[in-house]
Amino acid sequence: MAAPQSRAAGGQWHKHLLLSPPLAFFAAFALFPLGFTIYVSLSNWSITGEHRFIGFGNYATILASDTFRQSFLNTVIFAVVTVLLQYVLGLTLALLVYRSTRGQSALRLLLLVPMMFTPVVVGFVWKTMFDPSYGPISWLFDLVGLPQVPWFSERLPAVTAIVVADVWQWTPFMFLILFAALRSLPTAPLEAAMVDGASGRRLLFDHLLPMLLPASMTAILLRSIEAFKLFDVVYLMTGGGPGVKTSTVTLSAYFTGLRSGDLGTAAAMTTMLLIVVLIATLVLLRLLVWAGRRRSRTDVAAQQVERDDVDLTDTVDSLVTTEVR
Repeated sequence: MAAPQSRAAGGQWHKHLLLSPPLAFFAAFALFPLGFTIYVSLSNWSITGEHRFIGFGNYATILASDTFRQSFLNTVIFAVVTVLLQYVLGLTLALLVYRSTRGQSALRLLLLVPMMFTPVVVGFVWKTMFDPSYGPISWLFDLVGLPQVPWFSERLPAVTAIVVADVWQWTPFMFLILFAALRSLPTAPLEAAMVDGASGRRLLFDHLLPMLLPASMTAILLRSIEAFKLFDVVYLMTGGGPGVKTSTVTLSAYFTGLRSGDLGTAAAMTTMLLIVVLIATLVLLRLLVWAGRRRSRTDVAAQQVERDDVDLTDTVDSLVTTEVR
């Protein structure tokens, strides 16, 4: 018995040896930078390299800072508003393209074009679009007789411009995931509901949306993680202004660390953002698990409907055959 156990242990050792390269890569490029960032956040590390350990002093400083609180509030607003708009628009486009019978491939390709641009290009293009002097949006406002909007000198117009640019770029991501999910849905529950006379609204809210819950939560989770890291579009369009009214946590950390040279405070800002994103991710993952269980129950119900339809058809055929005889 000892020899087989020894051979089994040797096999397990070889399995762990094969896993060592990817684990070493993960430790070198993920765990070490994370640990180093946390260490920097606990010191007064400057851009010159001078530093000493100060504990949670940087965290106390940023929590008492009005600038950081404003940046954090802006980040949450951008993440919530943009992701919700992207989901609603992406779902609407997915339903429209799914129902279309002609040119579906061309429509899909056309809708994915904004996602192919880099955020820097998107920020530059939309800054030009909203420019009050020569931008086409200002020209359009003049054409229809509307007053000019100070897009980059007041908070609400500046936030609106950033939201529009981000929604334009990332709605195709939502569309792609939701359209793929629509293509994979079982048709039996929808056909049964249509036979029962369900309206389009009831089909959407009672059948389609519950069946799309896992895909919806996955798309919202992925986009929320990215939305909290919003930087490029804000930096190109407003630079965080006016003042810090459109600044995000990542932009504030950039100015604090690389412009002011206070790397410790900047690391504390990014670590705080990481903690918030982790908490939001855990909540969304719980919702995703719940949505997956609900989808499983829906699939079981759909399979039962199909079996009932088959049984009913067999029964009718049997009755008809008996009557003929």
